[in-house]
Amino acid sequence: MVCDFLLEYCNRPFVSGFEQMTPDLLPKYFMPFSDTYENDRRGSYIFSKKGETSRSVMLEAHVDELGFMITEVMADGFLRFSPVGYYNTLCLECQDVVIYGKKEVPGVICARPDKPQDAKNIINLRTDWLYIDTGLSLDEVKKLIQPGDVALIRRKPFMLDGDIMCARGMDDKAGVAVMLAAAQELEKLPHSSTIYYSAAVQEEGPGLGGQVATYKIHPDIAFAFDVGHGWAEDLPEDEMLKLGGGPALAIGGRFHPGMVKKFISICERYGIRYQLEPTPAASGTDAESIQTNRDGVPVLLISIPLRYMHTGVETGCVTDIENIGKAVAHMISEIDQENWEGLLCH
Repeated sequence: MVCDFLLEYCNRPFVSGFEQMTPDLLPKYFMPFSDTYENDRRGSYIFSKKGETSRSVMLEAHVDELGFMITEVMADGFLRFSPVGYYNTLCLECQDVVIYGKKEVPGVICARPDKPQDAKNIINLRTDWLYIDTGLSLDEVKKLIQPGDVALIRRKPFMLDGDIMCARGMDDKAGVAVMLAAAQELEKLPHSSTIYYSAAVQEEGPGLGGQVATYKIHPDIAFAFDVGHGWAEDLPEDEMLKLGGGPALAIGGRFHPGMVKKFISICERYGIRYQLEPTPAASGTDAESIQTNRDGVPVLLISIPLRYMHTGVETGCVTDIENIGKAVAHMISEIDQENWEGLLCH
């Protein structure tokens, strides 16, 4: 199910700030494992499975992806644009895109002929040297596209060798897939807490969705899922995560030590490979807005190893995603049968 979900999800638009462009997809997959579904006032997708006690657990990943916003229709019909979120601009030239105007319009990203050609400027390629060519005349463009419309790299997800998937937007659609894997696994396990699955909007930028959804849910504990830089050729192995190496567990003062210890014990008991990711400062994820919400929420941050982050060819391992979901489900089931006060005691 996880692989099928990702293949469909990564082919649908969820530009940050415009996550309701495909409102039917997440309910289709999550409602079989949920009792309720709603969108909060910022638009985050929140599913819940009612438990038998007053305790609640939130699983959270951000639903949005990087994209572009049209900022100007130029006199010749070409389009100026700005990234929505941080894109690796070195990877943008010569990409084909789809613009979501009055209808879907295909285009290509091209560079101005007078773009500086020296190595320094190529590495620091600026979006004001780039434009989108739709092949349409100015009058045709104005009928279909206006400033404020959004666009995405035109890329269908596909499988590389084995269980390796390449897609646009795996950051953080892979994290949402972890939640689905956990929901599926929890169907087989006893648990008494109410489980919330929060697919938060607008992480790529202000991080507002995770903050608002957590305030609404007010969970007792939370699991945050995002991606971490995966190792590729010529990169330092000791600073990168290994695809297929299992979940990357953030270790640092911001992450609850009792939850960290418990997750490690679950992985070791069930033979799930894991990696440790020292995080002495801010993680740059929704975990920050979760743990400081209201009177504080104990949180565990788990990252999925991902190569080529913030490009159109983000690459991850489906088995890693499935194993994280399995480990989280078993941890929830076990702690529901234990003394939470002991788990959460510093």
